[in-house]
Amino acid sequence: MKLFKPRRKMIVNQEVQYDVLMYVGLFVVSIFIVQIFTAYLFIEQVEKVVGSMSALEFLSRYKVSFLVYQIIPVSLSLLVGIYIFNRLTSRIAGPLYNIKRVLRRVSDVDADNVEIKLRQDDYFQEEVKDINVILKRKSK
Repeated sequence: MKLFKPRRKMIVNQEVQYDVLMYVGLFVVSIFIVQIFTAYLFIEQVEKVVGSMSALEFLSRYKVSFLVYQIIPVSLSLLVGIYIFNRLTSRIAGPLYNIKRVLRRVSDVDADNVEIKLRQDDYFQEEVKDINVILKRKSK
């Protein structure tokens, strides 16, 4: 008995999965770049004073300013990332919600001329077109 059964295809829906992977990659890279930039600014400011300090003295003296240099840009990056991912996932969850709502209405009420309508930038446009064709055939 196999515990792990691999899938035949890793990418099922190229449109959705490639976009999500691209945005996640850009998000991670942007946070990395922001941290490098802020660390560079911090080191540039304290470079003149560090000459005779030990690592322990350096950390005890500049930990607050280092945290501020790191927390503020990373927090802003996270807020921007949350906004972008919220917009992206609404393009995924919205169509799925509409499909579920319409199919539930069709199965409960047996309504005629039902159609799933999506926003223009939503994902799953082709799948919804196929479902709408099936719903039109069912209503005839």
